Amino acid sequence: MKTKQIALILIPINLILAYFVYNSINSEVEFQKLAKLRIAENVQQLKDIRAIQVAYKSKYQGFSNNFDSLMLFLNTDSIAVIKSEGETPDSLTELQALEAGIISRDTAYVDAKPQIFNADYMATRNKQYPLSSNQLRYIPYTNQKEWAIDAGSIEKGEVVVQVFEVSATYKDVLIGLDAENKKYDLASSLRVGSMSEASLNGNWGE
Repeated sequence: MKTKQIALILIPINLILAYFVYNSINSEVEFQKLAKLRIAENVQQLKDIRAIQVAYKSKYQGFSNNFDSLMLFLNTDSIAVIKSEGETPDSLTELQALEAGIISRDTAYVDAKPQIFNADYMATRNKQYPLSSNQLRYIPYTNQKEWAIDAGSIEKGEVVVQVFEVSATYKDVLIGLDAENKKYDLASSLRVGSMSEASLNGNWGE
């Protein structure tokens, strides 16, 4: 076979190979882009759940281990807010200033939801993902599959500490995406809190 004929045969083969290589790279880039967005949405939801848990603990001295009680608290309960007036002089303790009438501390009770998700908190949220409190218990894109949630107490240095954890596997976080054989361990979890450590942090690197 002449060299020219071989070259003519190789040209379409090379074009086909180039297409598959390009398509593979393009698919990987697109997956990474979508995965990053998906994880960011899940992270924001975990932050919102954490905010509710922190408020729940401040009232009940422990975290909730189920979404029914957590959502009931958010939607129907109240939170104590201390209103302060006046400043404590350097020469007095706060108690002395209170007794002298120099300062006042009044406790008011306000609805939980607007207090938890107040203007300061909302300013910190990723505005790409609007807050939908009735969907917080569900992992995005999973047709209403709930996050795994747990709470309890552990002993650290002879001190009993309240803990909670909310998590989902990357298989659920990345559901609907071609995540097989990618860099993510689909059996590992994206989570906030910990049942073994006194931590409110998420494991996404905050």
